[in-house]
Amino acid sequence: MKHLFYALILVILAAGCAKKQAVAEESPIGETIFEEISGEDIDTSSIFFEEPEEETTSTSFFEETEEEETTPFISEPVTQQGFRVQIGAYQSQAQANSAADRARGSLGRSVYVDYIAPWYKVRAGNFTNKYEATQYKNQLRSTTSYRDAWVVPSEIIVE
Repeated sequence: MKHLFYALILVILAAGCAKKQAVAEESPIGETIFEEISGEDIDTSSIFFEEPEEETTSTSFFEETEEEETTPFISEPVTQQGFRVQIGAYQSQAQANSAADRARGSLGRSVYVDYIAPWYKVRAGNFTNKYEATQYKNQLRSTTSYRDAWVVPSEIIVE
């Protein structure tokens, strides 16, 4: 039984290693047909490949050329781990957006609404280190109505 198994594997490998070649022919209706040929005596003298012709356009100095319209490249903002100052948390998105709009008007900094289930959190600033975020938090607590503000780690937008 063991020898029969090895013989079967040998036959499968030999059949898979037979030399095969694909030939493309054009049919009467213009479609390309691929035909697989196998064997040792293949006449390749009738097989040729055509290179596609390159379009060449010459423009004279006096000819008007159409300028390509280009759209400005808009890149994604660069983000990194940093800190923000959280100034509120709300259960409804509408309340959070309203609070964020009020904060944008009074703080003069970027204000974001982040959803971290089940709360919509209103956060201000993009700080690369905790010291700067803490200074801003202390300023908010002493000069605004955001007495409960605190520093939170967050993914920030590098400005």
